[in-house]
Amino acid sequence: MVKNHYKKYRKKSNILLTCEHASKRIPREFKRLGLKRKELENSKDWYDPGAFEVMKFLAEKLKTSCIYSDVSRLVIDYNRRLNGKNKNKDKFHSCPMKYELLVGKNGKDDIVKIPGNNFSTEKKFLAEEKKRFKKYVVPYRKDGYLMIDRIKNVHKMAYVILIHSFYPFYNGDKRNVDIGVLHFSKQTFSERVIKSLKKNTKFKIGNNKPWKLSDADGSIFHRVEDMKNAELLVFDINNKNLINKKDIKKISVAIAEALKENIF
Repeated sequence: MVKNHYKKYRKKSNILLTCEHASKRIPREFKRLGLKRKELENSKDWYDPGAFEVMKFLAEKLKTSCIYSDVSRLVIDYNRRLNGKNKNKDKFHSCPMKYELLVGKNGKDDIVKIPGNNFSTEKKFLAEEKKRFKKYVVPYRKDGYLMIDRIKNVHKMAYVILIHSFYPFYNGDKRNVDIGVLHFSKQTFSERVIKSLKKNTKFKIGNNKPWKLSDADGSIFHRVEDMKNAELLVFDINNKNLINKKDIKKISVAIAEALKENIF
């Protein structure tokens, strides 16, 4: 049986690491969504380069629980809400099922249609989007919240840490941040983590930059904001810093030390 996400629970840890855009995998039934191989390879929303490797390093270094997807965000985006207020902000980034793809070409970004995600009517599109969301995202979200509950039952606090990466240039915008620390309105924990990163590294740290959690309607685990004894952070890493194993380890160690300083 093909699994669409993977999880590992460690009872001794109060941290859950997640990676919603870990995978390039497009299930065979979608026939590469009608996209050319070159379009996928040059695209900026196929998956998050380097994010899974950082999550894996942190999970082993800190001995934490983890959960991560094994389906490309082009099939359905695990970190978008089905009926979020920003759903139609654009067609290549904010939707759970994206109409279009941002492709880097000659130093610029072109927008191309995703044939496998375009339907003759809006009704058919919405029906397919809902079907994929139910099949892929709902089980992932359910398992994530169950793991959060298990952690809270054992420990005083549950820390939910999402790992993502971003392109230094995206749709004409230059992003100068090295590590974005994204958070909800509760800021005490995030402020401590940001302070640690700024004190102990030379990386440029963004406070809710290059984007905010509200831009993605609060992430897939948005309910954590209203939970007692739970904190959520997203580390969004500029993937220019994740080119090779040495770079990945360097930035992973910096994040690990910041988490150890403020959690353990």
